[in-house]
Amino acid sequence: MREVVGFLSREHGLEVLNFLINSSSYKLIHVFTHSLKPKSEDVKRSLRDDYMEFERICEINHITLTKIDSKNEPIKNVPSCDFIIEVSWRYLISKDIISKARISAIGIHRGKLPEYAGSEPMKNAILNKESEIVVTAHNLDEEIDEGETITSISHPINYNSRVSLDDNILRLRKEITEYFSKLTLDAFKIKEVE
Repeated sequence: MREVVGFLSREHGLEVLNFLINSSSYKLIHVFTHSLKPKSEDVKRSLRDDYMEFERICEINHITLTKIDSKNEPIKNVPSCDFIIEVSWRYLISKDIISKARISAIGIHRGKLPEYAGSEPMKNAILNKESEIVVTAHNLDEEIDEGETITSISHPINYNSRVSLDDNILRLRKEITEYFSKLTLDAFKIKEVE
C-alpha cells in the first residue's frame, strides 16, 4: 500500500481526502489543511466551513491533521511517503517537503497550465471567454503551478449570462469536484509506472 501525505483544503480537498480513505491501494498518513478563511474572503479570518469535516474525518480514521494558516508558519513533521498530493493549498510547498515523496509530489489545479497558473484560474478562463475549464494534475515544483502537466480533464464552462460571474464560478466548482479524485488516481498510476 502506497503512503500519501495530503496538503488539502476546500471541497476539492475533501473529495480527495474521502477518495484516499476509501482506497485499498493508498493510505493517507498525514493531512495538512487550513482552518481559517483567507483574508481575501473574510478579513476576520473566521473558521473555514469545511474545517470541522476535515477534523472529523481525520479523527475517525486516525490520520494526523495539522492546520497551517500563515505562509510564515513552518510546516513541520512531514513524514516520508510515496506521494504528496496538493489540492487548494494557499502556500508554496518547499523543495525540502517535495523531496519527502519517494515517487512523486503532485498538485491538482483548477486551470490549464501554464496558461492559468496562480489564483482564480476559473475566473480568468471565463473572462478570457474560454469554452472549457481544464483541471490539471501536475508535478509540484519550487514555483506555484510551474511543474510539468501529468494529466488533465476538460469541462465545458457553459456560461449562464442570467446569473453573476461568481454564481457561474460556484456552479463550476461543484461540477468539477469529482475530477479531483479521478485526477489523483490517474496521476498516481502514471507516476508509479514511469
